[in-house]
Amino acid sequence: MTKKNKFFKKFLLTFVIFFVISTNAIAESIADQLTTLNNLYKEGAITKEEFSQAKSIILKTGTTKEKTSEKKKTQEKKKKSEKKKKKSKDVKKIVKEKNFNQDLTKTFISIEELSELGKYKKIEKIPVGMFKTSMSSKGQAKKSMEEMYKVFVSNKELMEKYPEKTMKAMGYFEVFYMEKLKDEQKTIEKFKETYPEISKSTKKTMQSLYSLNQARKSMREAIGLTLEDDAEDAVEKFMHMHDFLAKGEKKVTQLTSNEKRLKKASSKFKKEYGSFKKTIELKSENRIDDKTFRKDLNKNIKKVERSLSGLTKIDSKTNDIYKIVSDMFHKSLEILDNCSLNCDRKDLLAVIDSTEFTNSILKDVEKNIIKKKHTQDLSKVNMENLSKKQQETLTLASLGMKRQKELKKVNLQDSVLNLENNNFPVGDYLDEIENTGFEVKSVTMSFDNIEDMKKWKVEDWANSWRGEVPTELKDNDGNLIELTKENIEDLKAQLAMNTLNEMIDTSALEIRDTMNESIKEIAKAVESGGFNLEAWLNQDFSITLDNYVKISVESEIARLGDSLSADTIKLIRQNANFENLTYLTNLEYGTNMTSQEYANYWESAAVEGSTSNWGDITRGVDLLSQVGSFEAASIAKDLGADLQTVADSIALAATAGIATDLEAAAQGLGYGSFADAVAAYNKQYGTNYTVEEAAAALGN
Repeated sequence: MTKKNKFFKKFLLTFVIFFVISTNAIAESIADQLTTLNNLYKEGAITKEEFSQAKSIILKTGTTKEKTSEKKKTQEKKKKSEKKKKKSKDVKKIVKEKNFNQDLTKTFISIEELSELGKYKKIEKIPVGMFKTSMSSKGQAKKSMEEMYKVFVSNKELMEKYPEKTMKAMGYFEVFYMEKLKDEQKTIEKFKETYPEISKSTKKTMQSLYSLNQARKSMREAIGLTLEDDAEDAVEKFMHMHDFLAKGEKKVTQLTSNEKRLKKASSKFKKEYGSFKKTIELKSENRIDDKTFRKDLNKNIKKVERSLSGLTKIDSKTNDIYKIVSDMFHKSLEILDNCSLNCDRKDLLAVIDSTEFTNSILKDVEKNIIKKKHTQDLSKVNMENLSKKQQETLTLASLGMKRQKELKKVNLQDSVLNLENNNFPVGDYLDEIENTGFEVKSVTMSFDNIEDMKKWKVEDWANSWRGEVPTELKDNDGNLIELTKENIEDLKAQLAMNTLNEMIDTSALEIRDTMNESIKEIAKAVESGGFNLEAWLNQDFSITLDNYVKISVESEIARLGDSLSADTIKLIRQNANFENLTYLTNLEYGTNMTSQEYANYWESAAVEGSTSNWGDITRGVDLLSQVGSFEAASIAKDLGADLQTVADSIALAATAGIATDLEAAAQGLGYGSFADAVAAYNKQYGTNYTVEEAAAALGN
């Protein structure tokens, strides 16, 4: 809450000048530009000072602009003509069937995948208990995002304790996603029109929608729904599950310090291992280029190895298990090494299969070594007190989970077979694990490569079966029949052969696409509404400044209103970038900075009368423009931003036309209300703002 200097005012002034120059770059003479400028001044759109400085710059640049305008027009016409021709050719090349032979590095998704995102449909029927007051669909989406953020990000460690909140958050996600589709309609249409020559911003939006839709798919599958089901039905069923789980009796088990460490370390490993798998999947589907793949893969490998190193040093009873997991991980890396990272889809699928195999083993083993602190006892819930619709939802969820379990079982056997054919010793690893005293039930048979299996005898088939077999049967009269050792061996052989035949019939030895299955994957996708925090933190400051210029330009367009024509607004938006701002700033101040030099100056410049710098608060504005007030404040808190920087960011955002929900921001910072946040600010900085004065100082 500081008195701002004239720096930002100069910034807006420069772009007012830019509006006039850009619009009249193709005018017949400087006189025409000055006439337009004079009209803006007379209409009160710009001040006398702005008029004088704009006139000065027009006189400086007019000659240069006129010389280059015709050349630019010719070049633009040529580009449009070439783009149109290229587009018509590319449209003919579009393949109707979904495959991963297309290069999606520039578009992230194919034109055929667009329909999978779904279509916007307003959710009219909202279950009781989701929203306390009546609000618009946009208001509901905003509230949904805040509630999701609390469950999946801020309080994710409590999901085990409150599974009902997770279900409710899934319902909120449906509301949020529908509004997201509505908000991005123009971008989706732009994607269709310009595909495959789309802009980077369009690609970023489509990538976000794709990730969110994958999360939606996972959430729905958890209760037996698909993407084809109506959004209203999905919301209702998620709330049914919430109401049912809320009736359960919560039980707490005290964990030892070692058990807590093991649980935390295992969770860390799964997160990093999931990121490793995701990188391989994206490359196998041609969604990322080689440079991105190598960069992300190297980072993933280091993090997985670091997390595994910690797991092997916690408890002597479990160290050996995680050493075997570490061996399996490094064995999968050999597949990548063998193809020198220039791997085809077949190689990458083998690595993905290794992650499926590893995760299945851990699921079996960790049941016995990683305890849950919180459990739900639903045995005392009276099912007769549930409504018919609630009972139907529970039945559907139960059947859906069974179906998913069967699918995963079949897919796992596919993975095991594929791994054996890629010289990944599945059987050896299973033997090692069982020798440590743990049983693996998820893998029912082990394989060899196909050519060797053709030569198998009955005893080879019997030895390959790892599932359970009965030791006695009943005849038609109910009499027990004991099976001999020979009978059991024959039965095991037959079960193994049947399993292989079923796999060949259903998959033709092709590995199916895997499904998202963990809440952690969902949390990653929905964090800040698809906002990639890691990418934002690592982005070059010039990108932040480009975003900032675009934001501020929009506020000026709104301020100037009807005084700007549609063509003028279009030109303003096309030229709104930091490089052009640098050029105009050099003209205004007689400097000769490069855009990089100006960016460096901007980033380190101190805010007058404040402890903040312009780099931090500009990033704050960029953040507020991309996520909600609650999320932005939560991220700022996690990053260690002080109250002054947060306040300056909110105030600067207001001057750029971005309003902040002060109550939501205060809650994101960890305060009960905006009044509490103001009190904390007064105490820390020795001020005495009232709530009203603080809100006014922040531009609200």
